[in-house]
Amino acid sequence: MEVVCSEGVGEMRFAEKNGNRIFPSPLEKEAICPLCRSPVISKCGEIKIWHWSHKNNEDCDNWGGRETEWHLSWKKKFPQETQEFIIENHRADVKINNIVLEFQSFSISLENIRTREEFYGKMKWVLNGAVFARNLCLRDKNGFKTFRWKYPPKTWLNATCPIYVDMQPLVDEWVETLSSETDEYKTHVLRKKILEYSNKLFLIRKVYPTLPCGGWGQLITKEVFLQECKDGYYKN
Repeated sequence: MEVVCSEGVGEMRFAEKNGNRIFPSPLEKEAICPLCRSPVISKCGEIKIWHWSHKNNEDCDNWGGRETEWHLSWKKKFPQETQEFIIENHRADVKINNIVLEFQSFSISLENIRTREEFYGKMKWVLNGAVFARNLCLRDKNGFKTFRWKYPPKTWLNATCPIYVDMQPLVDEWVETLSSETDEYKTHVLRKKILEYSNKLFLIRKVYPTLPCGGWGQLITKEVFLQECKDGYYKN
């Protein structure tokens, strides 16, 4: 099932105070939104990720949305000055070497996908595999991976910029399943998947709109992905 998130209130990790970017904390109650320059307050509860919120509880960036621990862990892999990068009236997750990175754990509309791609130009999507890759089956073929996707996330398959699916969240789930699995064959299959997909992203190269949806791509390590971002590598 494709999880849909309302494209509403965003959660900012950085705000400004006295000309500096600061994190939310119980000691820092108020600051300024770097995008709209209005007051924001720190939200430092025990359930949600600590974040800054506008006093009227409405995000000035209508592309803002809820963040997960997965989302935050990806942003932290990049220098602070590249995170929540202000571009005109929007706040990109990361912008590094003129390439925008957008991390998604929830579906957004096709219109929103196309609008962001047109606005940002050179950008890459990174999708949470635990949400989008449950029915993604990969097979080896001539050094690449072909795939079949049952119940594919159709809006994402219409994106024109590169899509990377982070497989690690699925690997984490498989590791938990392995601890309680008693069937030897299923255990063997899980161990093989864990070994192959650990710390990897699946880059979708080509989609064939067949039923079930299929295409081809390649697995790359997170280290390679991060190095490509650092080097400014971009191939659409």
